[in-house]
This record gives sequence, C-alpha cells and structure tokens, in this order.
Amino acid sequence: MKLKDIYGNFHGGAIAAVAEKVSYACARTVVAKDKDIFLGELSISYLSSAPVNTEVIVDCSVVRTGRNLTVVAMEFKVKKTGKLAYTARSTFFNMPVAKL
Repeated sequence: MKLKDIYGNFHGGAIAAVAEKVSYACARTVVAKDKDIFLGELSISYLSSAPVNTEVIVDCSVVRTGRNLTVVAMEFKVKKTGKLAYTARSTFFNMPVAKL
C-alpha cells in the first residue's frame, strides 16, 4: 500500500484517515458510551510536508462538547524538529439515546 505522494511525502488522504481515527478516539473520551457519534465535518490544513518514515506526534484535544455536538482540534508535529506540519478540526454529531 502506498502512502506517499509523488514527492515522497505522506499522501493527504493518509493524513485525513489518521485525523479521522484520532479525533474519533478523542471525542469518545467525553461522549457517553450509550450515545452514537458520527463525523459531520473534517477540516485539514496542510501547512508543510512530512516525509514517509518520519515520526509524527499528534496532539488532540476537545475544544467543545455539548448535548448535540463535539468539536475536536488536532496538531500534527514532526517529532525530530517539532515543526507543525498539519492542523485539523473535526465536528461530531452526538446521537441521542432512543427512548422506547
């Protein structure tokens, strides 16, 4: 499986897939287990590139959580240099528990 672009850097789609999984895990820390959540929006800013086989540190935090929405922000930094490579923000919709 190829995760790099023609320049040898991580492909943007690979970064988006990681951002989605990490943000979901982060949102799950504040949303009740009995509620389903689904991704409504994912926004990524590609500030610089990170070559394949480079370690990247992802810092993720919940910006806001409420009854219906949870917003998560992420920063992707190259471990060796500390350079900010990508930022991302995702919005999750919290589904209410059905009362039957």
